[in-house]
Amino acid sequence: MIENQKYWFAARTRDKQEFAVRKSLDKLRSEVHLDIDYYLPTRIVISQLKYRRKRSEVPVIRNLIFIRATKQTACDLSNVYSVRLFYMKDLFTHSMLVVPDKQMEDFMFIMDLNPDGVGFDIEPFAAGNRVKVIKGELSGIEGEVVTEANKTYIVIRIKGVLVASIKVPKSYLKLIN
Repeated sequence: MIENQKYWFAARTRDKQEFAVRKSLDKLRSEVHLDIDYYLPTRIVISQLKYRRKRSEVPVIRNLIFIRATKQTACDLSNVYSVRLFYMKDLFTHSMLVVPDKQMEDFMFIMDLNPDGVGFDIEPFAAGNRVKVIKGELSGIEGEVVTEANKTYIVIRIKGVLVASIKVPKSYLKLIN
């Protein structure tokens, strides 16, 4: 890892503490001027109460937040600033799990486009061909193609963290190496 380069790290939070961690990170960015970014995938849920409807923001993936910072700053968040984060480890190197920028950009793009249309799975699907979306709103996204019940999905894997899939017409895909 390069010392002054920023990376995306996957981190776990305590149960139902995603928004508290987000608030702590916002406070550190504004008051301490830490050079960090974060991504907490959320969606809006409308629940029916007795006499009214309630809109609320909920995390799409429980207890998971992504932090973009240098390794030292990322470590300082939990060790110096007492933010309740637990970084995920790479199973092979036993170091902090780094999510590649392209995977993170693709994941954020499909989450911003349609969070309700994205399916999640911790266990990966059977490996398919590498494809790139060449048409439509998802143009530029790269992943693996999976067919299930005559429907085609593109799968984006964040190794060791999650697998996200979204339905895409076959005619929108191009095989890549």
